[in-house]
Amino acid sequence: MEHERDRKVKEYYRGKKVLVTGGAGFLGSHLAEFLVQDGAQVRVVDNLERGRLENLAAVWEDIEFIEGDLRDFETGKRVTKGMDVVINMAAKVTGIHYNRFHHGDMFTQNVMINTNTLEAARLNDVPRFCVVSTACIYPHDAKVPTPESEGDRGTPEPTNEGYGWAKRMAEKQGIYYAQEYGMEIAIVRPFNAYGPRDHFDEATSHVIPALIKKILDGLDPVPIWGSGNQSRVFVHGKDFARGIELVTAFYAQADPVNVGHDDEITIRDLFYKLCDLLDRHPQPFFDTSMPEGYPRRAADTTKLKAVTMGWEPEVSLEEGLREMIEWYLGIEGN
Repeated sequence: MEHERDRKVKEYYRGKKVLVTGGAGFLGSHLAEFLVQDGAQVRVVDNLERGRLENLAAVWEDIEFIEGDLRDFETGKRVTKGMDVVINMAAKVTGIHYNRFHHGDMFTQNVMINTNTLEAARLNDVPRFCVVSTACIYPHDAKVPTPESEGDRGTPEPTNEGYGWAKRMAEKQGIYYAQEYGMEIAIVRPFNAYGPRDHFDEATSHVIPALIKKILDGLDPVPIWGSGNQSRVFVHGKDFARGIELVTAFYAQADPVNVGHDDEITIRDLFYKLCDLLDRHPQPFFDTSMPEGYPRRAADTTKLKAVTMGWEPEVSLEEGLREMIEWYLGIEGN
């Protein structure tokens, strides 16, 4: 039997013209699939810097694709024209290895994308806009599980500070545009994403793809930044996208909402879980001379459940890791 939530989200998106920026990326492509399933007329724009057209294979015949870079304002005006909803998934996103030495680049590139896309949507009278923020806006000493109120305190975690500040600015812009121009603004703060279509390049990858690649490459010991005692929650790409779709439909109130959960795992335990799933058993080398980011990260999902009729991420970590490994082995021929 169809859940009332699923019926209502289809009612909202059916026939609407929805732009997904960064929609050929790891996460944007999952969102495009959900939107097509729910009856939207989907336009995707992506500069293909990190996005891949093959990510859109399942919906290619059902979408309009435009190659374009939203750091160019004229591109923003062109692609937002005629849209009912813009979900801004476009961003420069990398891992801790890059972020900690390139705060200026991460800040500038993301502020440019955010500002251009939101202002273009305003000029084109787009009624609803989703600001996709990040859990990186939270301070290093945030309460755990972290409520949205912690995003107004302190400064973003130091290793991701440039990126975190850019996303804080995007949230504030969204709030101000709702107040001044009457736009319907949704703001989502997703936590750590993983899954098929993620990036495995060493310089910019996140922890799960980085560990999978190191283990399969035969490193022994496997270098891991930090003590291994730092904990994270990991949100499957499909759950990440579904949460954004739901909050955009149900809660465009210029009020941030976490998309995540509170089922933490330490990086040490994650490493051993991946070793078991890959049936390879190298030793870890926990390099405590390197930064490890937040000591703990987990989402308070009280508001998420309240505004989405009780929805929570559905894919278990083990199920998601198995799917991700299978996908990676398939594309790499390992």
